[in-house]
Amino acid sequence: MKTTRSQSRARGRRTAVAAALGAWACCACHASVQADAELNTGKPGEQVRDFDRPLEAGAATKAEAAADAAGAPEYALLGARHDLNYAGAKTPTCQCLAVALSDHAEDPAFQWELAAPKLEPSTQLVIAFTSNGVTCDSPPAGTLGASYQGYAIDGNDVVISVEALGEGRPLTSGAIIPRPLGTGSVLIESAGAVYGKPLEGKTKRCKLTVASSAPPVVLPGATGAAPAK
Repeated sequence: MKTTRSQSRARGRRTAVAAALGAWACCACHASVQADAELNTGKPGEQVRDFDRPLEAGAATKAEAAADAAGAPEYALLGARHDLNYAGAKTPTCQCLAVALSDHAEDPAFQWELAAPKLEPSTQLVIAFTSNGVTCDSPPAGTLGASYQGYAIDGNDVVISVEALGEGRPLTSGAIIPRPLGTGSVLIESAGAVYGKPLEGKTKRCKLTVASSAPPVVLPGATGAAPAK
């Protein structure tokens, strides 16, 4: 079949249009990739691959929080310590009781059955005591000696209750307690026995001195805090 001159011209036009459309599509695709790269980098002509893009904010935050938690130190919990014994001098601090109070868990007056726990010295203290071998005018009869009963917060003070332990119960020689706020003190109060009464005077609480390297915590407006100058 013969091809007319008009048909040849029509084919030529269709080929030219197809080539133009292909070139336009290629340029548009390249422009889209380049625009996306410039949107993420802010630098014209610089392309960024998907795996080079930062994580979404939520994922990055979670990863940082997990890393911080893993690196944070684990401080000891407050309360009685059955793995702690008194190993200091037997000189009475309070009536019939030798006491050590410090923000250093490794203080020589403390004897731990295992490793000493980690303290947060600005908020925690260790107390240990004993009545065994301590001079006492009238020790309670039929008891195992002085034992830690618990602590209470009274204003800015921390009050330790010490009891005369009866048969059939484990003796507890110490605890980790909160550090008093402001100008507060650590006091020992006898729970129905002579252990822990002051050496002198008629008050019912024996005031202790902290072997400390950290300053006391002072909260604004706390009762007993030193007034602002």
